[in-house]
Amino acid sequence: MSEILKYRIPGNPRIEQIGRFRALKSIREANGFVISSYLKDKFFEFSPSTVPFSLPNFKCDEPSVIDKEKYLIVAQSFLDSIVEQKIKKAVLSRIKKVPFDEGKINHLFDALCDAYPTAFVYLISGLEVGTWIGASPETLLHVDENSAFTMSLAGTKPLSEKGTSWGGKEQSEQAYVTDFILEKLRSQGIKKMEVNGPYEFEAGPVLHLRTDINFDIENQKSIEIALKLHPTPAVSGFPQKEAIDLIHSKELHDRDFYTGMIGFIAQNSTSLYVNLRCCQIQKGHAYLYLGGGFTTDSAPELEWEETENKSRTLLNIIETL
Repeated sequence: MSEILKYRIPGNPRIEQIGRFRALKSIREANGFVISSYLKDKFFEFSPSTVPFSLPNFKCDEPSVIDKEKYLIVAQSFLDSIVEQKIKKAVLSRIKKVPFDEGKINHLFDALCDAYPTAFVYLISGLEVGTWIGASPETLLHVDENSAFTMSLAGTKPLSEKGTSWGGKEQSEQAYVTDFILEKLRSQGIKKMEVNGPYEFEAGPVLHLRTDINFDIENQKSIEIALKLHPTPAVSGFPQKEAIDLIHSKELHDRDFYTGMIGFIAQNSTSLYVNLRCCQIQKGHAYLYLGGGFTTDSAPELEWEETENKSRTLLNIIETL
């Protein structure tokens, strides 16, 4: 029985393959399409084959879903800990459950590709990985020969507020991510960097602040740089260790592949993305993974609204199928 991989790198044709996802002891072994868990404790590589096509693979265990009332309680506790521990930023996520006809997953993949030409769009389905689909706006690392690119993407507001001023909270969030990335690149011996931003970037139904960072990869291996960068404060927080510890203590679900690395690794070309705006598909339902960055200036009600806005990236398309 085969497993399924579909993906579309922005500006490139859609790729569809059958084969098998196999677990790796280390992503350093990878040469091809890969996906990792958020904390980089699980890595899978896709190996194409000619085995006959099979139906999608659905995991039986339902992810932990919380309603708004429970979220606000957790979010306030999360915020209190940020203040108490003097953490500059930490990202709290939740899962939203919505009805979905699993027989439409291929239509959903095609619709996401059409709707979001600048996003990395994918569909995977395997016995060990389950079935996931997403349209991520965030490049972790792109390498072509010696030229490399990454981005700092943080701070969110609705598309309806396009052109309005950005608040101090969002600007601080974005600055933490940018500073973290630049420090990590310097620690890897990268000296020549071109920084452009921050600027307003449209990602489906929401806006972000984005900074582009181009650099010469020199003698470094792309996977080593990716491992240094991930998880950036855009999906964890700053300081990184303290934020991750707080996330682990407060979130009521396993992030699994949400906010992990996903994409393609090859000898002279790498395109890795952060697995955002994604959901896990089970029979009859889609489980959307949604996160928001907290600082001392956060308000739980507004953070709930931010996750609701982010959910529209997928829901706006799901509701048309």
